[in-house]
Amino acid sequence: MICPRCSAETDDEAKDCPACGIVFAKWRAPRPGGVGEIPVSPTRPAATAPPAWALRAPAPPPPPETLGITHAGWRAAGIGLVMAAGLTWFPFLKFILSPLITLFHELGHTAVLWLFGYSAIPAFDFAHGGGVTMSDLERSSLIVWAWVLGFVILGWWQRERKGVLIALAVVAVLYVYMYNSTRETLAITLGGHAGEVAFGALFLYRGLTGWGCKMEAERPLYAFLGFMSFFAGLQLGFSLMGSNSMERYWYLQGKGGIDNDLVTGAQILTMKLEGVARLLILCELLAIPATFWAASLRKTIGAVAETEEEF
Repeated sequence: MICPRCSAETDDEAKDCPACGIVFAKWRAPRPGGVGEIPVSPTRPAATAPPAWALRAPAPPPPPETLGITHAGWRAAGIGLVMAAGLTWFPFLKFILSPLITLFHELGHTAVLWLFGYSAIPAFDFAHGGGVTMSDLERSSLIVWAWVLGFVILGWWQRERKGVLIALAVVAVLYVYMYNSTRETLAITLGGHAGEVAFGALFLYRGLTGWGCKMEAERPLYAFLGFMSFFAGLQLGFSLMGSNSMERYWYLQGKGGIDNDLVTGAQILTMKLEGVARLLILCELLAIPATFWAASLRKTIGAVAETEEEF
């Protein structure tokens, strides 16, 4: 037997320790913190405190979900949808937010121009209203080679992920297919409306998932901005469908002697303006469920709220 106090060895039937003199039946080991004593069997060492991990509170359960989206996300989307639908029917309130939609539009043009090697900056057109993307339309080989180098570096960094490499290969083939052709011109022309769709999807995604939000109140606001961007495109598309509508008449007048984007796009595609308007409506309508689908896959994508990072 081993003495619980001094660890000296003694006979199993001994009643006290010959080394330190304690009586095994009366020995009590100090409790953690030094308050009181606990009885210890003479045949085994004193009990130790439980590990720190065992004292931690259990992790809270994950938030409830419906169709892969948390109830907080559905609530934010509902509030944003009602707010956006209400503002769409009030022209004055819609006018207040129109510069934001214009900025989304011009950022879309700017991004596509830079993608194909043209330096550009978005700006507001105070002379004719709306916005304009300022560019000299002179391609810079330095910008193009910077994109190529970026693709190579990204491919090397993700070389072990087959899915990412396939996606990069598809993007590279499409880029070469569109480069310096009428397809490139079409992409630049319609890039503004693509920017509206992209920003609308980004903001709606943040509202649904809480990704990047510091306060819960941000989520309905992001959802509201997302739906406002989608509704702006839908309203434009439906207004161009009517052959006698005043909106269509003013849209066909152009701006500063330059045709509007969808008119130019219709000329490149050799389609009627109504056909391009239908394509715009279709893209806007498809982007909404696609954003909800992406939000349901947020954990796979890796863009989740801070409260979900531990699950």
